[in-house]
Amino acid sequence: MKSLCVLKSGSKDSLVSDTLRTEIMMRNGKSLLYTVLMVLMVCSVWGVKVQISWYGRVTAGHRTEFTCSSSCFPNCVYSWTFKGRTVNGSTLTWTPDGQDDTVELRCAVHDPGTGISSSTSSFLEISNQMSVRVSPPNTVPTLNQSLNLVCLSPGDPKGQSDLIWFKDGQKVTQRENLKFLQNNRTLHFDSVLPSDAGFYQCQTFLPSLQTRVISLGFLLSFDLWNVSIRGPDSVFPGRLSEFTCLTSCTQNVECTVRWQFGGSFPIGTFFSVNGNRIRWTPSIPGAFQNFNCVAENKAAGRSAEATKLVEVKGVPVSGSEAAKLHRLLLLISFMGFKSLI
Repeated sequence: MKSLCVLKSGSKDSLVSDTLRTEIMMRNGKSLLYTVLMVLMVCSVWGVKVQISWYGRVTAGHRTEFTCSSSCFPNCVYSWTFKGRTVNGSTLTWTPDGQDDTVELRCAVHDPGTGISSSTSSFLEISNQMSVRVSPPNTVPTLNQSLNLVCLSPGDPKGQSDLIWFKDGQKVTQRENLKFLQNNRTLHFDSVLPSDAGFYQCQTFLPSLQTRVISLGFLLSFDLWNVSIRGPDSVFPGRLSEFTCLTSCTQNVECTVRWQFGGSFPIGTFFSVNGNRIRWTPSIPGAFQNFNCVAENKAAGRSAEATKLVEVKGVPVSGSEAAKLHRLLLLISFMGFKSLI
């Protein structure tokens, strides 16, 4: 949880903070680092605690209600931010359309009476039951050979309608060597051409849910392996970002994925690696970080890789300042961990 504590001069909060600061300086020889740490802890005590909650899985095509609650009372203002949109209120009802597998959902709370604001974020993992697959399964796409791509979707008691195919985000139209079969559920190539390579998705309307859903995609490629890294080119200190290694080989079957970091490990308040996915909250503004994803099959002697350079936006800091900031963040994280024990 990220929170902002506002202490007004002359207020009770300010007097408490000043008293603690004086005592800390006397006991620790005016240790600036420890003083800053304790002031931050005082802010968390006097600030507003915020949390986001919902029930069940977040699934493409299904409506989900999210609730933002806090210790702020009574006349507090709530707002949500996600995918560049802002919605007011303590509850948010949203139906994912399948275009994202993860979304950052942020709730902010503001108390007009005290001027205190606080916010928290949650990374939603969105399940999508629609996908595109080759038919028959395990077919290897080959130039100048026929190929079927099938749109797989969950059953709908009212049926489906308006099934549309997309390639690289553009609507696919029928042509001489490309036909729609089985009410558009199958995309049939009489003879696959090099120009047919691309990222294919299907979209349908589900009457029972009254919503449109777009499928997970299929990368049609004639290279041995194709690897890319999906994620932002620039990130911000204190904000969680996600990077995903995409491969045309089947992970943990044809290939395994491992990450490299260009000689410098990502510095931040949070970092995790889970298979082909990285989550990172950077802390040093002005820094640059290399992410390198390697897909390999050591037994077969095959590999492919992709690299992405990511910039941490903000004013650069000197080496000594960066080291002090990193130690401070580690101390804050450690103290926060101890408080939970």
